[in-house]
Amino acid sequence: MLFLDFLHSLQNIEKTRNFNVFKEYSLDELSKLFLFVNTKHKIQKPIRISVVGTNGKGSTSHYLASLLSIFGYKTGLYTSPHLSTPLERFQIFEDGKPQVPKEEEVNSFFKNSILPDLDKFKSLSYFEFLTIFTYLYFAKKNTDFEIWEAGLGGRLDATKLVNADHVIFTKIGLDHSEILGDTKEKICMEKLGILTDVCRNLLVMDPEDNSLKTLIQNFHKGNISVQFLPLEQKPTYLETNFLFSQTALSILYPDLTPKLNSITFESVAKPRGRMEVLQNSPEIVFDPAHNPDAIATTTREFAKTHPSFSLLLGSLPDKDLEGILLQLKSLPLQSLVLWEGSGFGTFPALPDPLKLVAQRINREEDLNPLFQGRFPVLVLGSFRLYGIVAKLIQNTTNM
Repeated sequence: MLFLDFLHSLQNIEKTRNFNVFKEYSLDELSKLFLFVNTKHKIQKPIRISVVGTNGKGSTSHYLASLLSIFGYKTGLYTSPHLSTPLERFQIFEDGKPQVPKEEEVNSFFKNSILPDLDKFKSLSYFEFLTIFTYLYFAKKNTDFEIWEAGLGGRLDATKLVNADHVIFTKIGLDHSEILGDTKEKICMEKLGILTDVCRNLLVMDPEDNSLKTLIQNFHKGNISVQFLPLEQKPTYLETNFLFSQTALSILYPDLTPKLNSITFESVAKPRGRMEVLQNSPEIVFDPAHNPDAIATTTREFAKTHPSFSLLLGSLPDKDLEGILLQLKSLPLQSLVLWEGSGFGTFPALPDPLKLVAQRINREEDLNPLFQGRFPVLVLGSFRLYGIVAKLIQNTTNM
């Protein structure tokens, strides 16, 4: 059996969106498995940093890994979801550059580390297995640092079991409310649950919300040091999050500060799938923003440099589709294409300002004219759109 074959045989909640499984969920069984692999494989502990939040955690995780690797530290990055292949979820950064592992290498490691005890892993979910597999894979690679981007939450997130030395807390927004809670305060509490006794520092992207600040300050944290880091707002959210990552590392490792300050945003590779330009003529830009706060930030940022553009939007059924649409009313949209293909949500009735420019599409071939027009296109709403759009662009380029 090969790695991807086994992985795809597991229950994938990201795909099914069957969040009912979390009603009785606990980390107890997975914790026992972590204990088993720690004992069997004699895992040596590098420095681990968990990144948790609603918005900004993916790009922050990327920049933390990039910066540390520029200083010569072999750094593992665990993130989700992926754009093209699950192998993107556990990359090793060296000299500021991420390397997607080769499939043959992963298969060999799977054969040696997992197959002998396969029965112990068969009951895991897709995300649980990827988490513990990555934990072992990074150990094999002898990482100096590891960056662990949390999945949905924190208190019950599989990444909690890596026992991070430091936790980086990004922006809180309303997302996955059916699991985490229907207010930002409830969601914040769930995400704070990722803290363990091992953690020494909690660095928080200033929420600029007094109720959240008070909640974080009063959360029982033992001996954990808590600091709020003000955000230096830049023209793009990526540069803002880069500077936040730079500041966070300066606080955790003051000796690195002079070198950190010498590294510019422009000199560090951007994370794939975040404001990524997929085509230049017409310009097609992809970003995975998928909740109202993130959609608002990304579209307004794009509008500053694009006086008129088209928006392709596709969201999964469990997202706040109505809230997302409300963020689009004042944008200078040439057209709004709502993607409602298989596995995606059906958008509700449109606000009046959007009715004249919107169309609903559920066949991939009907998207082609959008990518052959004169106006820039911003693609938002779901990582799953990346593969669809990339394939269509490739096909139109080869026509």
